[in-house]
Amino acid sequence: MKKFLGLVVLIAIFLAFGATFSFTMAQEKENEFIIFHYWTAGGEKEAIDALFKIYQERNPGVKIVENPVAGGGGETMLAVLMSNLAAGIPPDSFQDHQGNQQKDYIDAGYLEAVDDIWAETNFEARINPMWVKTLKFDGHVYSVPINAHRTNWLWYNKKILEEVGVKPPESYEELLEACKKIKEAKPDVSPLALGTREKVWSTYLYDMVLLTTGGPDFYERANTGQIDFANDPTFRKAMERYAALIPYIYPWHATKSWDEAGALLKTGEAAMYWMGDWILGYYLNIGMEPEVDFSVTAIPPNVWMGHADTFPLPKGAPHPNNARDWIKMCTTPEAQKAFNLIKGSVTIVNDVPPDVYPDPYRQRSARDLSSLRAVCDGFHGGMITPAFGSELMDILTKFLVDQDVDAAISAIAEAAERTNLAEACSWFWK
Repeated sequence: MKKFLGLVVLIAIFLAFGATFSFTMAQEKENEFIIFHYWTAGGEKEAIDALFKIYQERNPGVKIVENPVAGGGGETMLAVLMSNLAAGIPPDSFQDHQGNQQKDYIDAGYLEAVDDIWAETNFEARINPMWVKTLKFDGHVYSVPINAHRTNWLWYNKKILEEVGVKPPESYEELLEACKKIKEAKPDVSPLALGTREKVWSTYLYDMVLLTTGGPDFYERANTGQIDFANDPTFRKAMERYAALIPYIYPWHATKSWDEAGALLKTGEAAMYWMGDWILGYYLNIGMEPEVDFSVTAIPPNVWMGHADTFPLPKGAPHPNNARDWIKMCTTPEAQKAFNLIKGSVTIVNDVPPDVYPDPYRQRSARDLSSLRAVCDGFHGGMITPAFGSELMDILTKFLVDQDVDAAISAIAEAAERTNLAEACSWFWK
């Protein structure tokens, strides 16, 4: 009997110790926050570090584990992320975009809804309606965006435009006319810079001609496959307008990355550059002075086009409480301001005043985002599907060489049908 009682006591002690040990291990595990992102370049890293500082002030003792990915970089991170999600070992959150890019994760069952965070922080009322349309799927939201990058910016070398007597263009027609005047006055200067070593940048000009030819409604229909690409007269006109710009584009664009193409404005080899607002940080970094060496104009001026970086909640996140607090923190003006002042983008929320930005470009972008009609850009904004986008990049980079409008239209129509673009984007119209 005594032996039996002794055994019972030993078992009780073991169970108590085991429970305590398990609880301690759970606490230690809960004191981590694992996040995947690809902000590792200058400016980007400092921006995410500013978020980490705020998060750790809110969650003292939590260890942040970022980018446990050998090699780093966006492509590497995304490959490892998809592998981890498929294997059921997700991080607590990760850098994402909206629209069709996020929908792929939702369709695969990888994300958890965060409707309660949106409701608690009144988030929907604090952002442009376009973001709601591109982040809500079947009535649910799965992430909180931290910033807004504007992409319908035309950056230009002020001295070249002033020497030629060209007004900064605000429409496609004015852009084409400016290209003609610059080429005539300065034959050795490319009117329009472009870098297609990464093919995606060819799609940014595609977005521009869709938007300026048909307006925002047509732009959204085209990018979601709701037009007859082969026979739509407005689409043909857009592609003809794209073709008309090609003779004025930097001829060795295939050798340049996006930042190397941007540097052509500094060297005077190019006069204008169609690129998102992240180029601002690059220009400042290479010693270009705003409103002396360069400036920017929006085309068209009455529409804000761009995309967001957003943080979703993975299903089965190892530290869900920490993950949810990170996502909730991203709704705050404090976090939005801290990140965007460094990153070069603007806050996605409209309750941070535009005058917090030190440059006139982001002040204008923030004002426009809070008041203008907005659209998401095609590839990074997730208006088009990744499958269609991959084919579109190849079609457009070929188009930049052969300038064959008929062949490009036919190829785009076939790609839209082959990738079921209209059906894949039907969620946008519900």
